[in-house]
Amino acid sequence: MADQNAKTEQQKPVEIISGTTGKPISNSRRRFLSNAGMFSAGLVGSSLLAACSDNDGFANAQSNNAGNNDLFANAPSDAAVLQFALNLEYLEAEYYLGAVTGSGLQASDTSGSDGGMPAGTVTFPQQGAVNFTGEGLIGRYAAEIASDELDHVQFLRSGLSQAGGLIARPTINLSSSFDFAATAALRGAGVIGSGATATFNPYASPLGFLIGAFIFEDVGVTAYKGGAQFLRNRDFLTAAAGILSVEGYHAGLVRTILTARAEDGETVTFNTSEGDQTLPLGAVINAISGARDSLDGEDDLDQGITGDGVNSVSIYGMNYDATNIVPTDGSGITFSRTPAQIHNIAYLTPNSVSPMANNVPSTSFFPEGTNIAAAEALEASGGATQSSNTTT
Repeated sequence: MADQNAKTEQQKPVEIISGTTGKPISNSRRRFLSNAGMFSAGLVGSSLLAACSDNDGFANAQSNNAGNNDLFANAPSDAAVLQFALNLEYLEAEYYLGAVTGSGLQASDTSGSDGGMPAGTVTFPQQGAVNFTGEGLIGRYAAEIASDELDHVQFLRSGLSQAGGLIARPTINLSSSFDFAATAALRGAGVIGSGATATFNPYASPLGFLIGAFIFEDVGVTAYKGGAQFLRNRDFLTAAAGILSVEGYHAGLVRTILTARAEDGETVTFNTSEGDQTLPLGAVINAISGARDSLDGEDDLDQGITGDGVNSVSIYGMNYDATNIVPTDGSGITFSRTPAQIHNIAYLTPNSVSPMANNVPSTSFFPEGTNIAAAEALEASGGATQSSNTTT
């Protein structure tokens, strides 16, 4: 992770064929679209809710996507994409609501269609909310994000309810999943041995809360961004841009605070089976970034908040010290992840698993898998050899 700003420029180019013209896309255009996965999370589906102002909205959106354009021919249904997005919003809402209020979503925001689909359980890191005493600004940030994520859940549920595809909240693990994530990050960074384990409670402190938020926010942005190329209706695209920008604000906010705290010399202590391990905050964030990269395929896309020392950028041949608040490629564009890659991270495994095969790890954020009734194939993770340039 040493050169955060330049690493994505080193990837091998992949030829991309335009679904409209049937011809190869130019190099500059290719860099813009190369990571936009065919079945990527949420952005398509969330934006389609712009059409759901009445009971006919979802049907109209479906018909708009039913054209002959090859770009849309193999895309999942709008219902499937909406359900995929809602799973992610359930996860984020439970994390932030638990941190702020000490409890999660209310029953009215978790059940399936007509109450016929019971919601799964949620396991929190501890009883009670994060103690933000002395960190009032972080507490106010947390409350704002929690409110936004609740709005997203209710927004998506409203659209799916009208479409007859409302899914219940799946079982969510916010306890041992963080222990497993910390173990993977510290092992990958060489801090502990391959057989050692670590524990991490993100609700134990405001700084721990931010570290937990970092795990989710960057993933959400890359998931939502992935579906942008499939939007044909400008109203949908406008709505999608609004949702994506909210997630981008959240991620940028979290990365900004973490960067400032890292430069102030903050450290983080983990309890491990090899004894307490104290690390610089920047090293912790970079270890998490490295762990995500080890889960979602061969491409080295993810970025932490610091390189080796201070980040730098080159502007017209001159180097300047800089931050890495926004993780982008060489064109200044956020990269994408496919649903399979998102599931690798959510399931905390580099392997191909799925709830249909009943082999989702119990230590994952979704120990019983996600719930995508409209397209169960989208519930699977992709395996370690996948690439974000490969549609699934």
